[in-house]
Amino acid sequence: MADNPFSRQNGGDCSHESIDPQITPQQIADFIHQHRDELSRFIHRKLGSEEMSSDILQDAYLRLSTRQPDEAIDNPRAFVFRIVANLVIDYQRLSVNRLSQDVDDDILLAMPENLPGPDKRCEHQQRLDAIEKAMAELPDTCRKVFYLNRVEGYSYSEVASRLNISESMVAKHLIRAMQHCRDRLRHY
Repeated sequence: MADNPFSRQNGGDCSHESIDPQITPQQIADFIHQHRDELSRFIHRKLGSEEMSSDILQDAYLRLSTRQPDEAIDNPRAFVFRIVANLVIDYQRLSVNRLSQDVDDDILLAMPENLPGPDKRCEHQQRLDAIEKAMAELPDTCRKVFYLNRVEGYSYSEVASRLNISESMVAKHLIRAMQHCRDRLRHY
């Protein structure tokens, strides 16, 4: 194994060796395989996921095997880890972009498909304005009875106790408010 440019020579640390510029794809694969556990732990620490480890290591192999053999690399271990670190960064960038796109898609999918068009929204707004105007025309107690019962959901007895009136007066005010609103909203 003395001809492996990644191998440890003389029992030394491979970080102090250099890589032959003419390294073969098999030698790259052997080096990655030999350091697979360490590289996988490095990727897992960076990404928090073991699933991407093999993909990133495969990409590292491709990047190493397609590099231009123009100069020797003095620290092969650091060089491989730098390539893996760059691939992790690339993956994180893609994930952020993918996540924001997924969120946007989720928001779009969560929206009801049958939203009213501009003409319907305008019509609804006009109806709300007419209801608001009709309610403003009611006497104060009548308006409060209607609001508490129909909007807030209070029972007749709860409305009566809040406004210090009888339940029969609550019923009369409701009838009056509903007739008034019906008359005002007849055109809608």
